[in-house]
Amino acid sequence: MKKAIYRQQCVALVALTTAPLWGGDALAAGCVMKNVAKYQIGQTSRVTVSNDIAVGDSAADGSARGEGKVLLECQGGLATFRGRLEDTPVGDLIPLTVHGNPSGFGVRLTMQEESGGPVLSFPHDFTRTFNAGDKVTSDSDIVTYDIIRMPGKVAFGKVDMKNVAEQNVSTPTGGMVVFRSMVIYDLTFVRPTCTIDESINQTVHIGDFNPSNFATPDRATPWKEFKLRVLECKEPLGMIAQFTFGNAADADANMPSVFSMAGTGSENVGLELGDKDHKTMEPGELVEMNALAAGEEFLFHARLRETRLSVIGGGTFSRPVKVQVDFY
Repeated sequence: MKKAIYRQQCVALVALTTAPLWGGDALAAGCVMKNVAKYQIGQTSRVTVSNDIAVGDSAADGSARGEGKVLLECQGGLATFRGRLEDTPVGDLIPLTVHGNPSGFGVRLTMQEESGGPVLSFPHDFTRTFNAGDKVTSDSDIVTYDIIRMPGKVAFGKVDMKNVAEQNVSTPTGGMVVFRSMVIYDLTFVRPTCTIDESINQTVHIGDFNPSNFATPDRATPWKEFKLRVLECKEPLGMIAQFTFGNAADADANMPSVFSMAGTGSENVGLELGDKDHKTMEPGELVEMNALAAGEEFLFHARLRETRLSVIGGGTFSRPVKVQVDFY
C-alpha cells in the first residue's frame, strides 16, 4: 500500500507542477497583430552629399510618422517587444547602397511610440503590461532617422529600396510577429551644386575689323577666346555641365548658325560662338561638357562671320547674349 500511495503522490505532484505552464492564463499574455505599419525613410528626399563629409558626421536627418492604424489587440498580462536592425548592421548603422554598391553612408534609427514617451534606439527589448482588450495604434508614432557618413567613397544616385528595421511583439500562442517596419523608400544622394563666378557677366571684345578681314575661307574674322570660371564644384567627376547661349530667336535669318546683328548698325555680318575646339554653337543649342572643379575654366570662342556675299556694312556694335548653365 505504501508503494501505491507513493506512486499516486508522485503523479499528483507532477500534475500540480505542470498545470500553470500550460493553463489558459499563461496563453492569454501577448498581442494579436491587426495591421503592419510601414515607415518610409527618406520619402521623396534628395540629400546633398560629398566625399569631404567626415566619417561619423550627419549628412541629413528626418522623421516618419504613423498613420493612426490599430496595430495590435492585446490580452491581459505582459507582452515582449523587440526592435531589430535588418540586413547586416555596422554598430547601430545599416549601410546604404546605390545600385548594389556601398554608398559611403548608413542610417541610424530611433522610435518614439507616444508623444513624450521614451525614445528607443535600435536594437531594443522591453516588456509592457496590458489589460485585456488594450490596443496599440500608430497615432503618435515618430520614427527618426539620421544619415551618417561611413568609410569609403561616396556613391551618388538613388539609394536601393530595402527594409532596414522592424519591431515585433510576443503573441498569445507563442512566438513573435512583426507589426512595425522601417523601409528605405525614395532616397537619393546628389552632388553639391556647381556655380560659375562673375565671368558669367563678362564683356568679350571681338576687335576692330574692315571688310578685307573677311576674305578668308570661312569668310570670318579670327577667333577670340573667352572663359567661364567655376566658382564652386565639390564633386565634378561624373557630373555634366550644360551650356545654352541665347535661344532660337537670336539666329540670323540668312545664316541660322550665328547670332543676328540686326539693329546694331552692321549689315550682312553675324556673331558666331564656338566651343574649345572651335565647333560652332548655334543659338539655343544645348552644349554638354564634363564638369570642372572650382577655379578651372571652360574655354569658348567668338568671332564675326559674313552672312551674305555682299558688301558688309560697318559700325560699332554691342551684342548681349544670355548664357544659361545647368549642372547635373
